[in-house]
Amino acid sequence: MHGYFRLGYGVSTEKGRMVCFQAPGAPAKYRLGNECDQYGEFMLSAPAYVGADGVVASANVMLYGYTPTSIGHPQAYTPPAGATGTGAEFGFANFFLDMKGIPWLSKGTLWVGRRYYKREDFHVMDYFYWNPSGLGAGIEDIAIGEDLKFSYAAFVVDGPSVSPGAPAPALPSPGAIGIRNDLQLRGLKLYPGGELQFGLDLVANASDDPGMHGGWGVTVRHVQAMLGGDNKLAVQYGQGAAIGFGLTDSLTNDSDVTRLRFVDVLSFQPITWFGGQAAVIYQHDKLNVGTADWLTVGGRMAFGFAEHVKLLVDVGHDHVKPSAGDSRELTKITIAPAISAGEAMFSRPEFRLFYTMGIFNDAARAAGVDSAGIYTNTDKTVGSTVGVHAEGWW
Repeated sequence: MHGYFRLGYGVSTEKGRMVCFQAPGAPAKYRLGNECDQYGEFMLSAPAYVGADGVVASANVMLYGYTPTSIGHPQAYTPPAGATGTGAEFGFANFFLDMKGIPWLSKGTLWVGRRYYKREDFHVMDYFYWNPSGLGAGIEDIAIGEDLKFSYAAFVVDGPSVSPGAPAPALPSPGAIGIRNDLQLRGLKLYPGGELQFGLDLVANASDDPGMHGGWGVTVRHVQAMLGGDNKLAVQYGQGAAIGFGLTDSLTNDSDVTRLRFVDVLSFQPITWFGGQAAVIYQHDKLNVGTADWLTVGGRMAFGFAEHVKLLVDVGHDHVKPSAGDSRELTKITIAPAISAGEAMFSRPEFRLFYTMGIFNDAARAAGVDSAGIYTNTDKTVGSTVGVHAEGWW
């Protein structure tokens, strides 16, 4: 069994509920002291078969529970206006069978089902820039020589993508379906501590709906060990149904829709008591309704004063330029003393007392820079919250 858990609550200095700041149009936000939801996921794996030749098959189930606010809500992602409740959204993030160590697959893995699959993220924003997860089947980590490993998976795609926390769209027509073919090659060693990785997404449109389309996307990533951690530099380009580079692919995108993205994430822990993670991300979208640009720079530092005491400092700036209107700017700053399992940046569990400040321009405020809409109809360009939070994984 393993899993993940986060929960907490806070209040706004505007005498209201805790708000979370996110630049309108940005796909993610800096999360420390800036998460208004409650979330947990619990993975259970049990052996279904153990062979004399070393082959092991497992049944894997991950249950998740999610509430979008700390005050409760009805059994839906988006409650009716003014309504509260005590329910939660439940589901299965993973539900699959796998078989590992198959001799004639070079000790690789065969799997079928719904699963998290080879996800890559910037933890400080909880932003998964490479996430080919979904319902599918594949062969994974087939050894080619000493270092190279090849993986292939085919996932079902069935309409428009859904943003986290947003109401589900209308069901696509029965004839709307596509297959996302995900091919990955990892382990190309360049020099000590360096590795190149390649990914290709080919979305085949198998719909009888003329409003659905295919597409393709490519990811090239370099990983270099350094400073007690690593630096991950990725370049991604996608077209049509494959601009999500995985989970957020949408068949409603035609071939005129493109995305170019650069990601550089540095995770560091040069000494026991000091570590962190920082990133620069730039994304340019060409959409049917115009263009959009997103640039973010920021990160988190953790200072360990004792084995179970840390100070966390999280700073990030987002710049969003929509096709029409002024640029939206947001700087988010959080200071959080914490009690933790250890001094290192990624030691968990972690219990925090936080103060968060959002500094934004008029364009961001008018477009909805905070989750509760407290600042939208004011002339204020600075807001803050205080609260408690806990996060753990195992």
